[in-house]
Amino acid sequence: MERYVRFVVRHRVAVVCVILLATAVLATQLRHLHLEIRRRESLPQQHPYVQIQNRISDLFGGEAIPVIGIVATHGDIYTPTILGKIFRITQALRDTPGVLETNLFGLASPAVKAVTAGADGTMDVHPLMEAPPTTAEEIQHLRDAVHADKLFRGNLVSPDETATVIVVEFDDRLPDPEIAKRIEAIIAPERDESVRIALAGAPILRAALARYTALVGILFPIAVVVIGLVHYEAFRTLQAMFLPLVTALLSVIWALAIMGWSGQPMDTWSAVTPVVILAVAAGHAVQILKRYYEEYARCGDSAEAVVRSVTAVGPVMLTAGLIASAGFGSLMTFGVTSVRVFGMLLASGILSALVIEMTFTPACRSLLPTPKQRETRREGQSQWLDRALESVAHLVVTQPRAVLGSAVALVIVFLAGALQIQADNSFRLWFSASTQVRQDDALLNEKLPGTASVRLLIEGERENALQDPAVLNAMSDLERFMESDGTVSGVASIADHVKRMHQAMNGGDPSAYAIPDNARLIAQYLFLYSLSAGPDGLSGFVDPGYQRAVIRGLSKTDDAAYSRALIARLQQYVAERFRGLPVSVGIAGGTIGVQTAMNDVVVHEKIVNMLQVSAIIFALSAIVLRSVVGGVFTLMPLLAAVAINLGVMGWAGIWLDMTSAAITSMGVSIGADFAIYLIFRIREEYATTASMADAIRASLRSSGKAIFFVSSAVALGYLVLPLAGFMIWTRLGLLTALIVSVSALATLTVIPALALLFEPRFLRLASSGRSEGTQQPPVAA
Repeated sequence: MERYVRFVVRHRVAVVCVILLATAVLATQLRHLHLEIRRRESLPQQHPYVQIQNRISDLFGGEAIPVIGIVATHGDIYTPTILGKIFRITQALRDTPGVLETNLFGLASPAVKAVTAGADGTMDVHPLMEAPPTTAEEIQHLRDAVHADKLFRGNLVSPDETATVIVVEFDDRLPDPEIAKRIEAIIAPERDESVRIALAGAPILRAALARYTALVGILFPIAVVVIGLVHYEAFRTLQAMFLPLVTALLSVIWALAIMGWSGQPMDTWSAVTPVVILAVAAGHAVQILKRYYEEYARCGDSAEAVVRSVTAVGPVMLTAGLIASAGFGSLMTFGVTSVRVFGMLLASGILSALVIEMTFTPACRSLLPTPKQRETRREGQSQWLDRALESVAHLVVTQPRAVLGSAVALVIVFLAGALQIQADNSFRLWFSASTQVRQDDALLNEKLPGTASVRLLIEGERENALQDPAVLNAMSDLERFMESDGTVSGVASIADHVKRMHQAMNGGDPSAYAIPDNARLIAQYLFLYSLSAGPDGLSGFVDPGYQRAVIRGLSKTDDAAYSRALIARLQQYVAERFRGLPVSVGIAGGTIGVQTAMNDVVVHEKIVNMLQVSAIIFALSAIVLRSVVGGVFTLMPLLAAVAINLGVMGWAGIWLDMTSAAITSMGVSIGADFAIYLIFRIREEYATTASMADAIRASLRSSGKAIFFVSSAVALGYLVLPLAGFMIWTRLGLLTALIVSVSALATLTVIPALALLFEPRFLRLASSGRSEGTQQPPVAA
């Protein structure tokens, strides 16, 4: 290491030029970066519920369906003014490029047909509202038509008649922000005091998600300033403040360039990687510089201080960096593509930071002017922090058992809180209750059947299987079962349309609203309907061969416990009711199924990932320290931090979702740095003093100070994220700041307490090696 560092210092100009040239070349890949929230990238594609949803979407659409709710502020919607608005919005949607007109549903949609008894004993199929009614008689006729039809009553128009909904499907190749933009352009002229127009649906949520994600362009410079201020407090010199930031910014450019080169888009996950890499890379640079000022105070020669500091810190930094990179890389096993990309980018970013810190940082530091005496004196001035660390050292040295016992007690208490954690990956919970998307969603859930979708796929063994009366009756019974608890409503399928046709062909007799027991008659009904409504009139419910169909429903809640219970009830009912029928039923499509799949994957992957990260940290630490006990020592403060973090989540009622599931890997990977740095420093100090108590005091004064400033920079950098007002980033920022801070505190207390109580051999190796006359390289920070 020393020979390597002397080479870098000797060729410092060339090294700086090479790194800057490499950065310039890599920066050319930044042009490929773009923001895109891909619809399927955030879902676990291997889960059967997600596969069912994908198959339903491929057959019947449904990936790009926004919902427009029109709510009367006074009276009901049956006024010429409001009906005129509904008609104009619908017509504008029909004329909008990308809209699938056959899947446009609303009072004025041509695809929404009233099916009534004809004068000559046939069925009359006609649009529900071909033109906006203007007279009281026309309005009453429309009201009666809606009230008379189960598919419209309470679904298309709210039970209190104060709200109606327009459901529109776009070509799923259109990006969600463009869909939201086109809808807003249509509804904006119609907003006035008579109505409130609310937007919901996955495209609207994803478009809002994209807007929040773009805020990282504002948050990142704020994080740079915050971390820079922490560094200034750490060193009290401008040189030492800017050098870590420059190193970190170069690392961010390298990481983003790798992302651009890979062709992966920026999404909600990858958008925060610059903040993470900035904080971690700057933290490593701080460790080097802290040691540099120590060595410069001893030798008085800047170049020699660079050599000594990097020779001492380099092996430790490489170890800590590789452990952090491996911890982040473990996210690449997660069952969600977005999280895998997030892990890949963080791992590559940390590796990039290591390359830069082992080349650019020492070369640049040796090029800078020698610190003046005043600067050196100011760098060492942190009286309040020195006093605090002295107090910690005194407490640990004098009462190690009490310190360790208190840590164990805290872990037990917080583990009790961790048992309260529940998984919930509701998309809407990513936004705070005060946001417009949440308010609109709440309004539509209050007035209409709901905004969470429930979809079931019916697949026959042959064509025309769905014209079988037994199959249609089973589907009808399944619909009634779905609505039996009062939470799911708006359920519809091809079975309902056949009932409408049969009633119309029997003079509108209400008792004829049933499935006829003749398959040929059903086939004739469907043929007659297609003549009037067109061949795509029922394409949203059944395929042309009548072999596959979808049952659509809406729920007012997508609560995790309710969703899981609903799916279990449906599975049990389907197993009994459809036994012996020539069809299979795919349960758990739609929002309910997708979010239940997310909950399943997050819980499973959380456990697996925690074991992976722990195993990686333990194995690498044990190898580097040449001690199994050393691996255990490294893990102890991290496990305490994880327990406290999970306990806070449980007591605070924070859901376990994709964000909180990834926080453990992030926090532990960053926290592993602290443990490695302190352990190596204790070894070095013990080699000099041969007293564990003195080694711990010296280590806390030196590495303890660096750990404090690094953890502060990381925590404060993350605490910038809540400024976006985006709930998922608020949780990410707060919980990551918490786990990093607790990791630092546990490192400064638990590891010294364990060292004093057990004085393990791996901490005394450096001293024993020297006493035997062997030459030992510097091994600590």
